[in-house]
Amino acid sequence: MSKLSTLLPKNTLENRLLFLVFGVFFLFFIVQPPLYSPDTFSYLRADITRFPGYIIYLRGLRAIVGSSFDVVAVAGHLLMGFLAVVVILKNVSQLFRLSWLAKGLLLGVLLFPYFKPIEVALNLTSEGLAYPLYLFLISCTIDFLFRDQSKKIVHIAILYLALVLTRGQFIIIGPIIGFLYALKLKKRIFKPKALFLVLTLFLLPILSSFADKTYRYIFYGYFKTTPYSYVNVVALPLYVSEATDGKIFEIKDIKAVYDHSHQKLDSLNLLSTEVQGSYKEKYMRFHYNFPKICNQNIHDFGLTYYTSQGFTPPKNAFAIEDACKTMTPKLIQAHFTEFLALYYTSIVHGFKSVFILFFVIALSILSLVRVLKRFGLNGAFVLMATLFIISNAMIVAIASHSIMRYLFYNYFLGLLILIILLKKFISRHES
Repeated sequence: MSKLSTLLPKNTLENRLLFLVFGVFFLFFIVQPPLYSPDTFSYLRADITRFPGYIIYLRGLRAIVGSSFDVVAVAGHLLMGFLAVVVILKNVSQLFRLSWLAKGLLLGVLLFPYFKPIEVALNLTSEGLAYPLYLFLISCTIDFLFRDQSKKIVHIAILYLALVLTRGQFIIIGPIIGFLYALKLKKRIFKPKALFLVLTLFLLPILSSFADKTYRYIFYGYFKTTPYSYVNVVALPLYVSEATDGKIFEIKDIKAVYDHSHQKLDSLNLLSTEVQGSYKEKYMRFHYNFPKICNQNIHDFGLTYYTSQGFTPPKNAFAIEDACKTMTPKLIQAHFTEFLALYYTSIVHGFKSVFILFFVIALSILSLVRVLKRFGLNGAFVLMATLFIISNAMIVAIASHSIMRYLFYNYFLGLLILIILLKKFISRHES
């Protein structure tokens, strides 16, 4: 059912309802003005600090259709999004034989990101492209793992590269799929074809890094990855730092960047030590002020500083990225307990409660134990879904702050887990 040619081939009630939903859905959004943000302009400028996926999409449309590119971009978000929603909805509906009620609830959650506060269709940012790519990738993964369609490895690889080159937070997805496939194969993993498939999945992050470097070399002349990862990652270590940490850094330029960044945070009362309260209160100060700690502080100053030191753009972007890469592990080591506590608090905030976090972790462990004994549909799917949810939450918490904009991708997986558990409970109760 996931093949494009068989999406809506029959005049069934379900297909008519989906067409009706999409018609209303499309008309509702297409008449609204596209939403521009600072991110939008950075993509239109093709800033070297941005991943290439959405740059190519947005600038490609502008080159083709001119000034009306923004409306066409929104239309593209909607068309790709609805197609992806239908693909994943029909795939899991068939796989788990979902009821009409379950399908309706799942459709609602899948469409939720298109409305406020996220508005992935109207916002001219990478989420509009990343969300449908993610849904397509999960659908192909289902076919690959649970329908024994090994040829889907090609689709998985292409979708993975497109997704990671649009939003880097999904880089761990390939190895997770490889891990799950290895669990399914067990002793058969050493057969040539099986080993090739597993290795391909584990090596996808390396391939994506090579593709990112190649893009940057072609368009900017630098064979380097996107210089905006450690600039984000250093924000939390910088938030828990102290003034005396400057002596840790022996390189003059790095020490200068650190000292200035720390002094500015101190003047703005944006240091963990200045918050008298619980780790929750400390984290929320960080959460609501992340741009001031990262973008408007260490990144902006770092670009200016390295320019003054003779690093002309875009060399200054790589210089501040390398500086942050050096700072991060040393600051974490110097304040490990404080950093770990706030990192954990960030993850909890993303899950909305400790109970939900530990419930998902417990499900992951229990499903892993079950899958080690037998690779069944329910257990393996729950393991896949929980690993996707937990890994994304962990990456987001260490690379940024846990906001809905980065976490909404897996909301439908959470609902699907509950539906599977509820169906199993009901069937056991009835028997």
